[in-house]
Amino acid sequence: MTFKNDFNSLPDHSRIWIYSSELSLNKDRQNFILNFIKEKLNGWNAHNIPLTAGITILENHFIVIGLDEDVNLASGCSIDTLQRTIQNLETVLSINLMNRMNIFCRISDEIRCIPSNKLSLHVKGDTLFYDLTIQKKEEIDSYLKPISEGWCSNLL
Repeated sequence: MTFKNDFNSLPDHSRIWIYSSELSLNKDRQNFILNFIKEKLNGWNAHNIPLTAGITILENHFIVIGLDEDVNLASGCSIDTLQRTIQNLETVLSINLMNRMNIFCRISDEIRCIPSNKLSLHVKGDTLFYDLTIQKKEEIDSYLKPISEGWCSNLL
């Protein structure tokens, strides 16, 4: 596998997966995560064909793994391998990275993790949230948006 440590070298139309940490990740944890994922995905492939991937951590909370689908598409088994890698990382670090019931909002210049069932107690429609459902690298530029413009607007 060609594992590019530089996520920015992947094409903008690359497919991405975003995993979120409820707690801010310090530099030591970020380095551990980057090395752990690179090591585990060193042989990442789809139907025995190597995948070209990159990884970055954004805002000290969001682990983003990108896949250059121009080289090869992910298969169900390769996506399962990625999910198991993240689950193993959760176990090793005792953190939660796959809780899709959390919504990450920017409030007073800080990122707050809010359970979706309590969102209406803490935010308004113009509160900015991180849309972690995006699927392409080029969408990262617009993943911070008002709740009123996102999938979670119906939770207010």
